[in-house]
Amino acid sequence: MARDRSKSAFKVRRGDVVSTKGGREEEVKAVRDGRYDSGGPVVVLVFKSGRRMRVHAAEQVRVVPGGGGGQ
Repeated sequence: MARDRSKSAFKVRRGDVVSTKGGREEEVKAVRDGRYDSGGPVVVLVFKSGRRMRVHAAEQVRVVPGGGGGQ
């Protein structure tokens, strides 16, 4: 049986507004990628508020492109 090689992806850019895990909407200041200690891919969203949110690369988030005005 062939292995499934598909991957989930999302694109978040500076200025986008993201709905956080706590239900808040925040404007993205920077997007960084990296790896968990276990080797899995991780994306770190840095918000204008200074807060950060780690998101597994396959996890989905709600994004308003260039929404501006996040809390």
